[in-house]
Amino acid sequence: MPNWKSFPLDEGICAEVTSRAADRLEGEIDIFITDPPYGDAVKYEEILDFFIAWIRKNPPAAFANWVWDSRRTLAIKGEDEDFRRGMVSAYKRMTECMPDNGIQVIMFTHQSGTIWADMANIVWASGLQVTAAWYVVTETESALRDGGHVKGTVLLVLRKRRGIHKTTRDDLAWEIQEEVEKQVADLTGLNQQAKGLYRDENVFEDADIQMAGYAAALRVLTRYAVIDGRDMTVEAIRPRVKNETTFVDGLIAFAVDTANQCLVPQGIVKAQWDRLSGAERFYLKMIDMEARGAKTLDNYQNFAKAFKVRDFKPLLASHKANEARLKSAVEFARAEMGEGSELHQSTLRAALYALMELQKNVDGAEVLAHLTLNVPNYYGDMTQREWVAELAEYLAKRLDALRPIEASAARVLRELVKNQRLG
Repeated sequence: MPNWKSFPLDEGICAEVTSRAADRLEGEIDIFITDPPYGDAVKYEEILDFFIAWIRKNPPAAFANWVWDSRRTLAIKGEDEDFRRGMVSAYKRMTECMPDNGIQVIMFTHQSGTIWADMANIVWASGLQVTAAWYVVTETESALRDGGHVKGTVLLVLRKRRGIHKTTRDDLAWEIQEEVEKQVADLTGLNQQAKGLYRDENVFEDADIQMAGYAAALRVLTRYAVIDGRDMTVEAIRPRVKNETTFVDGLIAFAVDTANQCLVPQGIVKAQWDRLSGAERFYLKMIDMEARGAKTLDNYQNFAKAFKVRDFKPLLASHKANEARLKSAVEFARAEMGEGSELHQSTLRAALYALMELQKNVDGAEVLAHLTLNVPNYYGDMTQREWVAELAEYLAKRLDALRPIEASAARVLRELVKNQRLG
């Protein structure tokens, strides 16, 4: 027999293992730990059939009288109204069985804002509030999980909601922004610490940080029983109308937009990032994500919305759902230089134009001459020249694997600007 680890309970403690539907629980229970279905993302009732087929042929003695049935009819599944009502029924009954100092821990992993909005409604309708959220890395490194996939799970800690706290949407927006910014700062700080200690890649990718933003929003939202005069328990159980953007959907979307705005790419100083236009932020952020394997169009849509880019399509070379990418400097050519472009008169657009010229073997002196004309106040503001050099450095590193020739041009541009004679 293998030497399994065991942790016996103290003498005098009575433990009982039972199997029953969550909405039919009885008695008082101090702690609940659940890993609920995420819409239709995880079909637990189907996964269970695999283990039943495996174990029932030679069941352990402790399960000799086990009923070998996955009980599919009891599964809470789907993403429609039945799913929400089933979840509310289960968590409301668990709350009723909790003492006042009891807690629930929910393991939750989903990138859909709609599912997170449903989770907020479930928490409200069950008489609970999120009091803490821990983000735990649960996925091992794998080529199958490259790109924008989440690498961890949010552990939501819930307690009974006490009192009837009220707020307005305007005040709530400030609270959500503050909480989300703090959450993002914590995770990006851990990324920087890890890189300094023992690893080159990020512990938390953007998808993880977005999800942590959802959790931070839930901490703020579920504190309140009344928002803008609305009883949120009543609002939570109101049937969802197809294609409707609910009050809670809007607040959750605001939270993830806030998280996205805080995601400053490594290699760009925060003070400089704050001075950039939305289109510049979008291009630089997506170059960073492309360098890490992200290719899905929804990433571009989400960040365009977060950075308030009116139309991101002119900046893309490919709009395919799973093969989206930005235009290269050569593909831009002379486009997006006019007043109608969101990159008009930006330092980034001038730098991309210079990279295009260098790849077409234009003389370095001529490239610099055009650069001084295209960058506003190039000679009058030394920080502008420094920013061009920093941009070139940033692009060179990100483009090494994507477009090596353009990356080489970026390094040449950096040296030209650094060694440029003034006067």
